[in-house]
Amino acid sequence: MNILVIGAHPDDEVIGAGGIISRHIENGDKVFIVLFSVGHKPIQPKLKEQAYKALKIFGINRNNLFWLGCKSGQFDLEPKLRTNAKLAEIIGKVKPQIVYTHFYGDTHQDHRFVFDSTMVACRPSHQIRGIKTKQNWNGVEKILCYEIPSSTNWSGRLNESFNPTEFIEISEKNLRKKIQAYNCYKDEVRPGNHPRSVESLKTNAKYRGSSVGVELCEAFVMIRNINYEY
Repeated sequence: MNILVIGAHPDDEVIGAGGIISRHIENGDKVFIVLFSVGHKPIQPKLKEQAYKALKIFGINRNNLFWLGCKSGQFDLEPKLRTNAKLAEIIGKVKPQIVYTHFYGDTHQDHRFVFDSTMVACRPSHQIRGIKTKQNWNGVEKILCYEIPSSTNWSGRLNESFNPTEFIEISEKNLRKKIQAYNCYKDEVRPGNHPRSVESLKTNAKYRGSSVGVELCEAFVMIRNINYEY
């Protein structure tokens, strides 16, 4: 099975879906990642290299990471047609059955842009304008939104709060891989009680697990689930 994880910036893919990435790899699935930006300018070169180090932790080929080249914090100024077409072309190339992306109610405007772009690129039976090839992929069966602590939980949008509809159990090993990959992003790891500290991410995995009676989970909001079985 082919899996696609879409993120706005380097580290989003690990924070939001690092545990399930590890689980997919264990299961023999092929994982691909799209990052819209290389991050903010002062540490762009570091973040790009750190993203490849994180891939190595998971055992993902560096060629499975795609960059869209958007400017961090300014996604809304990007030409949407061109960005959506780039994403659709990648989706047509890797042919994922499951797509993980940002939550539509996040505080960060770049995250919301990524969600909207994902939904355009993943529209079933629709030819994306601006795409070079006429062969677009209509086989995305499942779309799940992940959470980014400090963005998803601080939005203030009471009508768009993150209420998980899917809890996926992960193992201690999966969580360790997630934390190891996150630690590759040295400048992004937050200290103390910050929601994006290492301890907070571990606590969140335990909290999501306890919500459904298991040890550890990552939680998602399901946007689409096509079931072909009768």
